[in-house]
Amino acid sequence: MIEILIELTATVFLLGGSVVIFIGSIGLLRLPDFFCRLHSAGVIDSLGAWLVLAGLLLLAPSLVVAFKVIAIVVLLFVLTPVSSHALGRSALESDEEVPGEHPDQQDQT
Repeated sequence: MIEILIELTATVFLLGGSVVIFIGSIGLLRLPDFFCRLHSAGVIDSLGAWLVLAGLLLLAPSLVVAFKVIAIVVLLFVLTPVSSHALGRSALESDEEVPGEHPDQQDQT
């Protein structure tokens, strides 16, 4: 009985993560500028990947696999916000035109 409950919970996490990743991928294609797309990519990395990894953690066949999934979750928890911040900061401070941004949307400096 408990195995069925664990499998159902894992399925909900996996499907939920897949839906979040799919919606975020559509956002990557449809959003107008770099910063909006960066936000969408951050949502995919954080929420979508975490839900999928939570489902995989529940279905882990051994303790070794579970520790590996936990290590991936910790790395995502640390690296995703740092990389998104670094990309956004470098795009904001650069003198180059940001991809996907129209010239009339830029500040007049």
